Amino acid sequence: MKPRRFIHGILLVLGISLLGLVFYYALWLLTDSQFRQDIKTGWPWTSWEMLIDYAFTCLITTVVTLYYWRSREKAEKERDRFRLQALENQLSPHFVFNNFSILADLIEVNPEKASAYLMDLSKVYRYTLSHLEHRTVSLQEELDFLDRYLALLKERFGEGIQVNIAPEVHSLQGCLPPAALQMLIENAIKHNEHTQAHPLVVDVTADHGKLCVSNPKRLIQGAASATVGQHNIVERYRLLTRKKVRIEDGPEYYRVTLPLFPAK
Repeated sequence: MKPRRFIHGILLVLGISLLGLVFYYALWLLTDSQFRQDIKTGWPWTSWEMLIDYAFTCLITTVVTLYYWRSREKAEKERDRFRLQALENQLSPHFVFNNFSILADLIEVNPEKASAYLMDLSKVYRYTLSHLEHRTVSLQEELDFLDRYLALLKERFGEGIQVNIAPEVHSLQGCLPPAALQMLIENAIKHNEHTQAHPLVVDVTADHGKLCVSNPKRLIQGAASATVGQHNIVERYRLLTRKKVRIEDGPEYYRVTLPLFPAK
C-alpha cells in the first residue's frame, strides 16, 4: 500500500470512529433517562474511559473498513479477469486466423464483399477493445455489435448457423454486460454440431423484459465444457447486481435468460 493511501486510510478511520463515538453518546443521551440525569451533575466518564471507548470504536471501524476495501478490490480483480477472458476469446489466434483467411479469399473473388467484411471485422474489434472497459452497455449497442458479429459468422459458416432475433427484442430497454449475447452465441456454436444440411438455430427472444438465448442441443463429442463462458457471464452479473442469470440445461435444448439493468 502506498504511504499516501495508508495515511489517508488512517485519517479516514480516525474520523469515522470519532463520528461513531459522538453518535453513540448522543444516542445514549436520547434513550437513557438516567444518563441525562447524571450528565447534569458532570460528565460521568473519565478521560481514560473515553479513550478506551474511542480505541474500541477505532478497532471496529478498522475491521469493517478493511473488509470493505478487500471485498471491493476482490470484485475489481474478478471484473478485470472476466474482461480479459472475454477479450482473449475475441482476439484468440484461432478467431483472428479464421477471419483473415476468409478475408484473403474474398479479396481474390469479390473485392467489394471483402471491403464490407473488413469493415464489419474492424467494428467487432473496435467494440471489443473499447466497450469491455464498461460495466454495462445499452441493449441497442449490444445488438448493433451482434449484427457485425453475425455478418462474420455468415461468411464463415454460411447457412450452417442461423441466429433469429425476435422483433420484440429491439423494443426492450435496458443494459447488460458487454459481449454477453455474443459469448452465448459463440458457446452454442462451439459446443453443438452444425452443417449446411442441418443448421444450428439460435433464438434470441424477449421474456417479461428479459433476454433469452436458446438453442437445440446437438453436442459435439469431446468438445470443451460450456461452463467457462457460462461462468464468465454469471459472475459478471453477480458483481453488478442481485438479479440472477437463469440457465436451463434440458436434454434437448439449452436456454439462458439474462435480466436487464435499468437504462443509463
